[in-house]
Amino acid sequence: MKPSVIPPPLRLSSPRPGPFAQVDPRLNPAQAAATPDRPGRRACLGLGVLALTGCAVRPLSEPPSAPVSTTSASGAEAPLPAQVMPFSMAAPGTQAPAGWRHYILRRDRPQTRYAVVRDGPRRVLHAHAAAAATGLQCPVSIEPVAGARLRFSWRVTQMHDDATVARGEVDDSPARIVLAFDGDDARLPLRERLFFDQVELFTGQRLPYATLMYVWDRHLPTESVIHNHRTSRIRYLTVEHGQARLGAWLAYERDVVADYRRAFGEAPRRISSVGVLTDSDALKHEQQAWYGDIEYLAPRAAG
Repeated sequence: MKPSVIPPPLRLSSPRPGPFAQVDPRLNPAQAAATPDRPGRRACLGLGVLALTGCAVRPLSEPPSAPVSTTSASGAEAPLPAQVMPFSMAAPGTQAPAGWRHYILRRDRPQTRYAVVRDGPRRVLHAHAAAAATGLQCPVSIEPVAGARLRFSWRVTQMHDDATVARGEVDDSPARIVLAFDGDDARLPLRERLFFDQVELFTGQRLPYATLMYVWDRHLPTESVIHNHRTSRIRYLTVEHGQARLGAWLAYERDVVADYRRAFGEAPRRISSVGVLTDSDALKHEQQAWYGDIEYLAPRAAG
């Protein structure tokens, strides 16, 4: 499905932690599981796992984010929303709009700064990464159905010539939309389950069964699907390629069920979170992106 260029008037400037995974190339959970435990090894491996899961402890310098509440005023568990909370409803300057939360990928690296800004007639989310990698995540409960579409838009003004998610050592991307899916972990190969167990050991939480990222990539052709270099449970689908359309607002509609089937070879289960991620930590450069509202649209009526 080809993206469309938004015309000039629109020039706008109990969640699970895994979708924003930036996998430490030193981490090999299968080998680590067979290695005797030592305090030094535990600390090193723990840092790698925290980098993977995006659930490192928040530094005191991080700006406060609006809490994601799943409890009603009566104390009962409140259902998660079946839609992504819009950026456009937040006041300019808000760093984590209602329903969204920061996810820190590496405590030892700078954080991507997010804030709602005005750009023309709309309010959008601005991301600024300076050798940084931090995501925003919105917990949801969406049952994917055939024909439903995910609508999103973004604008990118520059990108590093060498960046590509195809290579772990340079896997920066100016803009990503990140979907996390539920599933039966017991069906996964042993290596993947060991990986999940390592994450849970050091964080107390498990990775999502599957993560699908829509990315803008400098080198990969549009519609290409590749695996993360450390786990096949994270896959990238390129929706924008190269630098030809830098500076323009671009809008996309994706058939999530079809994309998931193509990426993972099976039907998706519940979407548990939707996120955004602009990162530049691999190549230590500066990167900006602007994100419009993300919507999950029901299938179009026949006729």
